[in-house]
Parts: sequence; structure tokens; C-alpha cells
Amino acid sequence: MMRSMILGACLLALGACQSARDLSQGERLSWSCANDNSFSLRTVGDSVEVYAGGETNRLAPVATESGRSYSNGAITLTEAGGRATLSGANGGPYENCRRRGGDWLPDLR
Repeated sequence: MMRSMILGACLLALGACQSARDLSQGERLSWSCANDNSFSLRTVGDSVEVYAGGETNRLAPVATESGRSYSNGAITLTEAGGRATLSGANGGPYENCRRRGGDWLPDLR
């Protein structure tokens, strides 16, 4: 009985290690913006899904000289220096946005 419990605990621990391989994948990050607006996003492959104004939109990466930028042609997310701007999204403007402190993954950049 004890052997089965130890084996089960080991298997659970190994499963947790496997699933924690890429902690940024799928993890939702929340942003607070000026004018009491907010949005959230999650990484999906090399794209991001942005949830703002009751809508979800997938944005692909675009080349930029500094920071990161994603767009689908109508909606654009830019992030640099710990600040973000989301333009074209329902419910905007989303300007002067900062990551909310409630996220359990720190921004180490």
C-alpha cells in the first residue's frame, strides 16, 4: 500500500514537471490601463489572444524596432518597457497599460 502511494506521488510530480515546461503558454496575463480600462492576453504559439471589450482576437507578431508588437490588421498591441497600448479593440482606448500585480508570473524582462 505504501509503495503504491509513493509511486502515485512520483507520477504526479513528474506530470507536473512536464506540464510546467512552458509556463507562458496559455497563461492569461491581465493589464490595467488609463481611464479604468483593462484587457487580458495569453500566448498561443507565436501569437497572442487578446480579450478586450467582450471580444477575443488573435494577433500575429509583427516586426518592430523595440519591444513587441502584434496585429491582425485592425487591432494592434504594442509592448515596451513594461507598458502596453492596445489600439482598435472594442471598448478602447487602452493606453498607458501596466501588468496587474495579481499575475503569479513576474515579468522578468
